[in-house]
Amino acid sequence: MERETMPRGGSNALLSFETIAERMEVPKRTVLDNYKSWEIPVVRISDRILRVRERDFEAWIDSRTE
Repeated sequence: MERETMPRGGSNALLSFETIAERMEVPKRTVLDNYKSWEIPVVRISDRILRVRERDFEAWIDSRTE
């Protein structure tokens, strides 16, 4: 059985700030303090819950790659 591969750019999965911090190898507090100034696109689930689409995070990272 052939395994389907994820297209480049990620999925529609919603990532927590904790997951974003792990992927960036920085403390979660750093992401919380800077996500607005870094212009990371977020999805507001409720007043207190924010998530980031995996594909948006991957595109954001790609746009910052030198």
